[in-house]
Amino acid sequence: MPTQLPEAKFRVTSQEIRMFLRDQPEYNILLDDVEHSDAQIELAMKLAVAKWNAITPISNLIDASQMNEYLLLCGVCGLLLKSEGIRQKRNQLMTQDGNISPIGLDEKEAIYLKWAMHFQQEFDQKAQAMKIQQNMESLFDGTHTNYLGSGYRYIGRYTL
Repeated sequence: MPTQLPEAKFRVTSQEIRMFLRDQPEYNILLDDVEHSDAQIELAMKLAVAKWNAITPISNLIDASQMNEYLLLCGVCGLLLKSEGIRQKRNQLMTQDGNISPIGLDEKEAIYLKWAMHFQQEFDQKAQAMKIQQNMESLFDGTHTNYLGSGYRYIGRYTL
C-alpha cells in the first residue's frame, strides 16, 4: 500500500503568487484568464519544497508552511516560468501571409526562461545560505558537550 503524505499547508497562497506575477485576467489581455491554474501552482509549491529538501544538508521538509515565504515564492515563480517557457518553445510558430511581416505565436520562450533562471538562481543562493545558517545553528542547540561537532546530525543514512 503506498504511503500518503499529510496534506501540505502553504503560507503563500495561489492568489498571492498570481498577484506577484500579475497573473490576473485584467492583466492578461490576450488570455482574458489566468495563465497558471491552481493545480499548476500547487505542483510548483510541492516541487519547490522538494528542491529545498535536495539541497545539502538533505532535509525532509513536508509542509511548505515551514519554509520561508520569500524563498517559496522564488522557487514557485521559477518553476512556473520555466514550465511556461517549455510550453512556449513547444508551440512556437512563425507564420506569414502575403507582404505582412512574420507573426509569431508563442515566441516568448527566451523571455520566460530568462526570468525563470533569475528566480531559480535567487532560490538556489538563498536556500543554500539558509541551509548553512541552520546547520551552524544546530551546532549550538543548547546541549552541553566537551567538544565541537561538525553540526551534522545523523538520522538513518542521511544527515540533516
